[in-house]
Amino acid sequence: MTNPLPNLLSNQIIIENNSKFYYTIKPYELSNALGNRIAVLQEYDFMKRDDSREQPFVKLYKTTEGNWYDIEDIKPVSEKKILRLLKSAIDAKENKISLSGSL
Repeated sequence: MTNPLPNLLSNQIIIENNSKFYYTIKPYELSNALGNRIAVLQEYDFMKRDDSREQPFVKLYKTTEGNWYDIEDIKPVSEKKILRLLKSAIDAKENKISLSGSL
């Protein structure tokens, strides 16, 4: 499986409320209750950047087909809007990269 973005903290997303997030991408094996692998997803591990420090924020998962896969649905309602913004920003960034690569 190829990864379109490098696994570095240099990946940055700024969402519409001017919050800054850095993220890494790595493969994540999703297993069933018996321990059998059922899928390999891309794990996006986000760190939120405040004034002078970074703190872990959330991990999001994406299928190889480009669909977001929610493993946990225990996020507060206030965070769900931020999660949607992060997903949209990643999709837009990856579409921009794939479009520029095909020219």
